[in-house]
Amino acid sequence: MVLSTRRVLLLSSDRPEVLRILRARADVDLRVMTRRANADVYRGHPLAVVDNFSDLTQVQAAAYELAAHGPVDCVIAATEKSVVAAGLVRSLLGVPGPGFEQSLWSAHKRAMKDILHSAGLPVTSHAQVATLDEVPHGALRTGWPVVIKPVLGTGSNYTYRIDTPDEFAERHRGGAFTDLADLRLPVQVERAVQFTHEYHCDGVVQDGEVTRAAVSRYFTPPLQRSPYFDAGYLVDQTEPFSIEVLDLHRRVVAALGLEAGVTHLEVFRTQSGPVIGEVAIRPGGMGIARMLWHALGVDLWEELVRVSLGEPPAQSVREPLAQTIGRTRLPARDGLLERVSGVPGIIEVLDPEQCASAGCLEAYFTVADEATAEALITRLHRLAESFGDDEPGTLVDPARAEGAHQPVPSRRSSR
Repeated sequence: MVLSTRRVLLLSSDRPEVLRILRARADVDLRVMTRRANADVYRGHPLAVVDNFSDLTQVQAAAYELAAHGPVDCVIAATEKSVVAAGLVRSLLGVPGPGFEQSLWSAHKRAMKDILHSAGLPVTSHAQVATLDEVPHGALRTGWPVVIKPVLGTGSNYTYRIDTPDEFAERHRGGAFTDLADLRLPVQVERAVQFTHEYHCDGVVQDGEVTRAAVSRYFTPPLQRSPYFDAGYLVDQTEPFSIEVLDLHRRVVAALGLEAGVTHLEVFRTQSGPVIGEVAIRPGGMGIARMLWHALGVDLWEELVRVSLGEPPAQSVREPLAQTIGRTRLPARDGLLERVSGVPGIIEVLDPEQCASAGCLEAYFTVADEATAEALITRLHRLAESFGDDEPGTLVDPARAEGAHQPVPSRRSSR
């Protein structure tokens, strides 16, 4: 049987998972657009480089450079940074899939929330302003306290919570938001959500329908965590709030008009019900995809490739595990991997090379219930801290980890 070759253009920076899957396919003719800093990862394929995916003039030139190698059948965005760029490439080259405008809905934070609000879905009050200086004017429309962020950005990078106009003025004068200003992007101003926990729902969409989805809880909300400590676990999918989130995820997919893709929806649990944080059209980071593989036997990176190529979802390699499955990121200190591997409940620990995160380990576990998951995560974080001190402020105080669901203002973290 002769396989029909699919000509795939991959937009990626530092995600080895998709590259590994595509290289293993005999029916894929791969070409790559990547950031200049990551070019060596993709040697051996037709390659075009950009300084960053937000420079759409460079993206356009790179798209035409790669199109000179022949027609393109499929465009895959492997990172959140490349989603809008991939939409532009599809529009420019006439490739099926989300075009430029639809891609904006899942990456541009104001456009995303406008679409969801118009569909009657629960989002916090929001406003877009041209510059940092105009944040107080945006806050007049949303109310204080606020969270500010670039309208285009990855995860919680360059994101700050501010409680009052006076706090904003003082911190702005002191240069606290210089990194956000240096992006030279409009600023999203959002009313800060008062919540008890933060969840995420990760799913697979094909032909406009959700074929798989699972709800998990963050141990520490993204805006509060340290780069070296990130954790979470799957929750009971039959619990009433989980059912609400699964239904909300389905409605978000419909509102965005998403025909195919892998989704990562973040949801706040509030006294009045779920409120949408953001939705991304890519697998969740920080070990979330690997956690779901352990729990469900589903590889979200494989699913991203399959739905992008118009293939049906893969069959699960195992039945869902009955116990609670979780994950945590830890600093890669000498001897810690061996110590963590011996802790009861641990099923896998990945070193920095295996998890492709410099300076970090990723540990996965199975325990009896959610309370035990929280206790184990706290134990692992304390164990990591006992191996030595890092730079001041880098590591999470275990006391804070135990009370991690209490909102902490103004902390910046990256994801």
